[in-house]
Amino acid sequence: MPRRPALQFSLFFFAASPEDGPADLYRLLIESARFADHHGFTAVWTPERHFQNFGGPYPNPSLTSAALAMVTSRIQLRAGSVVAPLQSALRIAEEWAVVDNLSHGRVALSFASGWHADDFVLAPAAYANRRADMAGKLELVKQLWRGERIALPNGEGKETLVAIQPRPVQRELDIWLTCQQDGSFVTAGELGYKVLTNLNYKKLDDLDRKCRLYRDAILRAHGHRGHFTLMAHAFAGNDEEHVWTVAGRALQRYLETRVDMDSKLYEGLEISDADREFLARRGAQQFLGETSLIGTADTCIARARRFYEAGVDEIACLIDFGVPFDEVMASLERLVAVKAALAA
Repeated sequence: MPRRPALQFSLFFFAASPEDGPADLYRLLIESARFADHHGFTAVWTPERHFQNFGGPYPNPSLTSAALAMVTSRIQLRAGSVVAPLQSALRIAEEWAVVDNLSHGRVALSFASGWHADDFVLAPAAYANRRADMAGKLELVKQLWRGERIALPNGEGKETLVAIQPRPVQRELDIWLTCQQDGSFVTAGELGYKVLTNLNYKKLDDLDRKCRLYRDAILRAHGHRGHFTLMAHAFAGNDEEHVWTVAGRALQRYLETRVDMDSKLYEGLEISDADREFLARRGAQQFLGETSLIGTADTCIARARRFYEAGVDEIACLIDFGVPFDEVMASLERLVAVKAALAA
């Protein structure tokens, strides 16, 4: 039986909008991508987020990936994720074909159906059937990417055949599905796609189960093990005190922004400052406990091995959760050592 490939490491971005304005808003994105490109990381992921502080700097991953294409030469540039129901399949294929050309064939996309109702002010009619909408648009994007023409009504209501320009460098698009519910992991496996997920507020038992569901489904349907990417908050510190002082407190402030966003999902729900602080502190403690890559280098190595044993093929390290720039760059140096230890 062939040996399983070594665990891969990539970078993931999901910053909250800074309270003091946009000065140097994308400095960490650019500089850490350059670092990752030179130190053997697999990819850089940027998300699609709208109208909220949480993830606010990233409304369009094709724009951020186009910028990264200009400062990198090797690393793959991925959307984590494209929210397909919010936009036209034609625009998705067109924009990413440009990025594929700028990067000389380094584009990959994870597709998501979306979840926050406020995002759908961009496409209100798509919200109720967003999962079916995503599946249909994903197939259209694949057709357009291969150079096929599709029939659509023009401004006069007449059906016309259209194809995208420019043509992408890659003949086939590398595709992930962003998964949370158990059924979505089975679906991804049955369709033969790679998967992107996270462990937000969950336990390692959940990871074991989801890896198994995906692996069983893709083995049955396609005869291979697929590719399972886990997004995890990441910071490698000098010692435990350093980890808590720098990363733990930053993570708690970051999660307070997440609590604010989640509260808007429930009409009429009011969260006090004390409740917000409690929920964020509890979340930070959970991440520091077992479901993140936050700790000393030795802790990060042990957790990465645990993820790998569960079935994870790649850890997408979320690094922009409020830790100061210089501390993040120092942490990346330590993560290189973590990556090397796992490769060995």
